[in-house]
Amino acid sequence: MVIQGKYSQFLHPQQVKMFSCIILSSVLILHHNLFAFENNGRGTKAIGMANAFAAVSDNCWAINYNPAGLVRLTSLQCSAFIVPEQFGLKELRTTAFAAGVPLSIGSFGITAEKFGFELYAESDYALAYAANVEKYISAGVSIEYHRVDIARYGTSSGIIFNGGIIAQVFDKVSAGFSIHNMTGAVLGNTHEKLPQECMLGVCWSIHRGLQLSIELEKEIRFPASIKMGVEQIVFDAIALRAGAADNPDKYSVGIAVGYSLFEFGYAGYSHPDLGWTHQIELSVKWDK
Repeated sequence: MVIQGKYSQFLHPQQVKMFSCIILSSVLILHHNLFAFENNGRGTKAIGMANAFAAVSDNCWAINYNPAGLVRLTSLQCSAFIVPEQFGLKELRTTAFAAGVPLSIGSFGITAEKFGFELYAESDYALAYAANVEKYISAGVSIEYHRVDIARYGTSSGIIFNGGIIAQVFDKVSAGFSIHNMTGAVLGNTHEKLPQECMLGVCWSIHRGLQLSIELEKEIRFPASIKMGVEQIVFDAIALRAGAADNPDKYSVGIAVGYSLFEFGYAGYSHPDLGWTHQIELSVKWDK
């Protein structure tokens, strides 16, 4: 962020930087809900598919979209994810980590992430569990600790409960439903309600390596959004992804390359007013 004006010439560059950070943090504080709504998810596969992921949820980032998807893991997975500069602003930086492990009694997952900079920061920590409840139906729940730190204002936090189900409707068609913040939790003593949303999606595995996902997302304070994503696997080593969503209109692309235990992923999405945001991910999967 650069500040220009008739008085900027009298400010030391470090003062200009600090002044910019103060303005940015003020905007974040006043419009916290807006930026929370702009949270474009975690994991390059989901983002590359425009976050139409409630019925897909087949990696460790299922914790963020539909915890029931953890039962689809066949081995231990770990992933590190980073958004260096959201909308081109380095202050809007996100780093996140997720892990999932399938066991005989069900599948477990954890996530940890941090967003922001020294004047304004958000942290999230989540623990999830999922299991099959019927032959073709799985269910999952997660508990999430959300914390906001604002310089000179203090800290607020809240506990969020999330849940979801995934059903195999037909041989190649699955449906997923998840709800975020099912109890309507608020942020500390501020009584500011944390985002509460529902996602309902359908995923169709058209043929080997190609899947299409369509989803309806509704945050109670905003209009519903329709999202669609597609993934094509090439040579069992390269994944190509694309997606689109409305409210606001967004377009996304992504690619992942796998080798041995490792997979490197990239995803980018566009905002109609704020341009492109890029994110990268490194995942490790230990096959049984």
